[in-house]
Amino acid sequence: MYQPRYSSFSLSHRTFNDSASRGEALRSLAETDSLRGRFFSWRGASGRRYVCSVFQSGEESFIADVTNGAVIGVAREGVTTRPVCMFLAQDRKPGDRYALRRMARELGVAEWHVHFCADAATLRDLSASLLN
Repeated sequence: MYQPRYSSFSLSHRTFNDSASRGEALRSLAETDSLRGRFFSWRGASGRRYVCSVFQSGEESFIADVTNGAVIGVAREGVTTRPVCMFLAQDRKPGDRYALRRMARELGVAEWHVHFCADAATLRDLSASLLN
């Protein structure tokens, strides 16, 4: 199993069955074929909504180069999405794409959701809502 090396890394203990609906596709993009799958929003424990860009598993090379943002690893079962891990991009070693690929494989990450320009407070808010 993947062993996190960073203090801002969190793993989920939720299952698909007990995962509350804290995220949703953007309704404003529902009618667009090209954009609706590229954005997703998650609610933090504070109630604040965080809009994320969506990248598919296999795009770890891009995710590894992100230098400022909250990154959420998301598993999918049918149409159900479940966050399985979160970390701040700025706490990771830049360009560590092999570790991200290994993490994606071990945790079943199907997508990476990135909220750009996030800080530790954003990560705590999202983690409290999505992973506990």
